[in-house]
Amino acid sequence: MEKKRILVVDDEETIRIAMVTALKCEKYDIDVAKNGCQAIRYIDSILYDLVITDYSMPEMDGIELISIIQARYPSMPVILVTGVEAAETLVQNMTVLFFQKPFNIFELQDAVYNILNTADSRACRSK
Repeated sequence: MEKKRILVVDDEETIRIAMVTALKCEKYDIDVAKNGCQAIRYIDSILYDLVITDYSMPEMDGIELISIIQARYPSMPVILVTGVEAAETLVQNMTVLFFQKPFNIFELQDAVYNILNTADSRACRSK
């Protein structure tokens, strides 16, 4: 069985480390990007089963990143993590799950597991 691939995108190193540590225990293959521009380069070369992105980042924010992902790879699931209180408004027209910082890492683990174990989770592997 092929390992699920996750891309974690956050400009804060401590948040990246926390998410990677929590998700590694589930045996996922995880890559990290420090910003949206770097994330797009990764996504265009490796098709991920899931992208987890921060909202507030330099160069390209999470909403712009999600818009690009949804335009190029519409079936690729995305989770948005944000410290912005109006997160529901940010993702109003997008099909993404979001977590408000600070978030419960166990709830994130559960959400990731549920997303990656749905019948259509492999659809994002086809361009």
